[in-house]
Amino acid sequence: MKNQFGSPILISAHGKKILERLPLSGAGASEYDEKWLQDLLFKNPQALPISELDQSYVNLIPICQELNTPAGAIDLLYVTPEGKLIILEAKLWRNPEARRKVIGQILDYAKEISRWTYEGLQREITRSLRTSAGTPKRLYDLVAEQYPDLVEADFVDAVSRSLKHGEFLLLIVGDGIREGVAAITEFIENHGTLHFSFGLVEMAIYRLDNKDLLVQPRVLAQTMIVNRTVITLEADGLIAKNAEEIEKDESGEMSESQKFYSEFWSEFLSDLKLDDAAQPLPKSTTLGNIFLRMPAKSNSWITVYFYRKTKEVGVFLTFSRGALADMIYDKLLNDKETIENELREKLSWKSSDGKHTVGTLSYYDDLRSTANREPIKKWLADHANRFVNVFRPRIEKIISEGLFSE
Repeated sequence: MKNQFGSPILISAHGKKILERLPLSGAGASEYDEKWLQDLLFKNPQALPISELDQSYVNLIPICQELNTPAGAIDLLYVTPEGKLIILEAKLWRNPEARRKVIGQILDYAKEISRWTYEGLQREITRSLRTSAGTPKRLYDLVAEQYPDLVEADFVDAVSRSLKHGEFLLLIVGDGIREGVAAITEFIENHGTLHFSFGLVEMAIYRLDNKDLLVQPRVLAQTMIVNRTVITLEADGLIAKNAEEIEKDESGEMSESQKFYSEFWSEFLSDLKLDDAAQPLPKSTTLGNIFLRMPAKSNSWITVYFYRKTKEVGVFLTFSRGALADMIYDKLLNDKETIENELREKLSWKSSDGKHTVGTLSYYDDLRSTANREPIKKWLADHANRFVNVFRPRIEKIISEGLFSE
């Protein structure tokens, strides 16, 4: 299979130069082995295109290398502040055996750690970190260094849920496309006993004239199987929350919550009419939320949700963290008065720890009562349509200007 990407071109005052790709396999590549690639990705997690694969796994924090499991050692383990785990295997495709084994390896790793408790995971992390100088830090402490407001009990519960349900992001990062590798997703989808997301990433490395390296990650394949987390509203504004945990009972039948949401969202989406024909419709879920994707490259989406604890329903726009989100949110905030006039209501604008949300909500005495079903559907449909009409064209314009302006 031929490489589908062109070579980067470096343009300067002295002219232009087509960069040559650094070989990570074969002759002349002895300096750059799998350990080198592992170290690069562990020290620079931002090099991984996580937001393109699954936005619920952004803000990953490197935890350890060579985490032992009964199936072998995991190359790299990351975690998010929301308690989601990322397993990464770094592979240089030097021989067919390595290509055949890597798929089975990462699935075996996922199956093994899905059997662990939080305490079991912590034990193995501690063992892995003992090779470093000093006393190994706890998993929570490693995350709290970057997120000091993180509540330990909530984090432990979230990691425990991820382990119990096999909700992981599995990443295979290699040095190039080879025959058969791009078909990995077909194999993965036939092994759906765990609720994981999967991504295949090519890591292209180019050397600059000054011997610095240019790292170019490329998403080659992905499959989305995991249930997403919910970000919802409190009375004092928009904040991030864990998704409501809805499980099947021992017989495998859907719970009452699952049945309600499945029926509600199916009805809601069958009746939903959006003015913007270009807006992709969401899929029905058995959770209390659905998502409308905003324009490509914006890393943003509109959430339509229930939150039973506070008897509220709502609609809000949110973004993955990062410089692009900061730029889009600032431009929208500068246009706040016009936006609220177009929407015909005041909105909740909130920024916290680099996370930006804009939304509105409504309260009902009983979210599941027959009497409230149609009013709730009507309110959600009306506000979802208005949010798409107001925010989608603005975000498209901001993206266009941001990409092509000087």
